[in-house]
Amino acid sequence: MNQSKKFSWGGFHHIAIVTPDLDTTIHFYQDILGMEIGKIYPAKGGRGRHGFIKPGICDGLGLHFFENPNVEIISFPKGSLRPESLQTNSFVDGVLQHIAFSLPNEESALILRERLLKNEVEMTDIYEIESLKDMIFIDKTNGILLEAIWPSK
Repeated sequence: MNQSKKFSWGGFHHIAIVTPDLDTTIHFYQDILGMEIGKIYPAKGGRGRHGFIKPGICDGLGLHFFENPNVEIISFPKGSLRPESLQTNSFVDGVLQHIAFSLPNEESALILRERLLKNEVEMTDIYEIESLKDMIFIDKTNGILLEAIWPSK
């Protein structure tokens, strides 16, 4: 294969994830996180219902959830977001470690944090990493770690 030719990537189009309950997943991402839900496609040909969830402005379609009620989700254990747990054991083998979403500013982050608290979503404190701030929280339906990250100024 000739590797001297150059090309460029256009970014992520979507990330495919299996969920045991598409309706509950849609509720979490739409009603709690405020993300846009695209068309939901019916089950067909051995594939369960599926649809896209778009986390704001992006070139692609975002998250593509496929419903399979029999799926066995390996998720982060409850309490894994406590500071002492994050310092010693922040990874779970065989699991997508996290998905990070950007927010435009701290005001948006604080509104999101209020929604997460109201809905009893487990989350970390807000941390600062150089010129960014972030917090990590758990997708209550699928056990996926999600991160919200924004500029610190």
